[in-house]
Amino acid sequence: MITKIAFMSSVVILLLAACSAPQSLPSGPTPIPTLIPATDLGSPLTETAQPSYPIQSYPARLPSAELGFPLYQAHCASCHGDDGNGVVPGARNFGDLDYMRGETPAFFYTTVAEGRGEMQGFRDELTSDELWDVVFYVWRFSTDTETLNLGQNIYEENCQVCHGLDGTGAVLGAADFSDLRVVDDQAPRDFYLVTTQGKGSMPAWQGRLSQDERWAVIDYLRTFSYDPSLPGEVVEQPPPTTVPEESGCDPNYLTQTNPFDWNDSAASIAGQVIYDQACGMCHGVDGSGGLPGTPDYTDAAVAQDLRSNGGEKLCVVAEGKESMPGWKETLTEQQMWEVLTYLYSFGK
Repeated sequence: MITKIAFMSSVVILLLAACSAPQSLPSGPTPIPTLIPATDLGSPLTETAQPSYPIQSYPARLPSAELGFPLYQAHCASCHGDDGNGVVPGARNFGDLDYMRGETPAFFYTTVAEGRGEMQGFRDELTSDELWDVVFYVWRFSTDTETLNLGQNIYEENCQVCHGLDGTGAVLGAADFSDLRVVDDQAPRDFYLVTTQGKGSMPAWQGRLSQDERWAVIDYLRTFSYDPSLPGEVVEQPPPTTVPEESGCDPNYLTQTNPFDWNDSAASIAGQVIYDQACGMCHGVDGSGGLPGTPDYTDAAVAQDLRSNGGEKLCVVAEGKESMPGWKETLTEQQMWEVLTYLYSFGK
């Protein structure tokens, strides 16, 4: 009994000890920092510069090199020179064809508007139309009227049948060269690559036009999106387009006959693939003639003429005729015969 009472007394003593006030804590090695009152201002935030993004704006009218001339004289000539060759260190030489052929009007617009390196921007001084005028005045340093006239002659002889006399595109899929929104980010070298190698249904012109002729065409087609006239410049009217005399076909073509039966379905199917990619744009999906002057192969008489004069038609496909380009640099003779076999199927 005594033992039980002693045990209960010990429990009570422990409970009372637990409820007693705690001993004071020892001072810590690091003082607690004083907080800034909510009403006080902390260190001011550093203002972060907002990133600058160039804004591309398009003109309300056709840009004019002539209107760009006085603007260039007032704002640009002191650094770039009257001839565009550059008169201060670091100024770009706009007569450098390698450089100009690798850049785009869009790049020049951004540079003139926003500035570049030590060159100031003119967005606050010039309107969008005036910026484009300056851009295309600068563009004229890379070409001359003689080149533009040559390009116009070649374009009208070889290109307008698909791209239109005004460059807006005469057939489905042809680019609209008059729309600055379409061509402003295309460099001359981009056009040169397509003209040289072909693209889609457009044939390669490497075998028919020299390098200078291809560059001249490219300089000319750019003028569909701006007026290249300059003050005091006499633009000579190009001589009328003449149809070159027929030089006669290579006898190697004239003496050939179709290696396939004209009713060979396999050859016709193979020819259809090529025709749809390269010929249908001008000759029509059904062979009835998509452009003026193209024969109607759905006419039985035209189809019979094709069959009777296969070698002559092979020569036309290979070497071209008038505005039609030759395909001998692109297609093998077998492929050309397959196309002719498919053409024959329209009118049989």
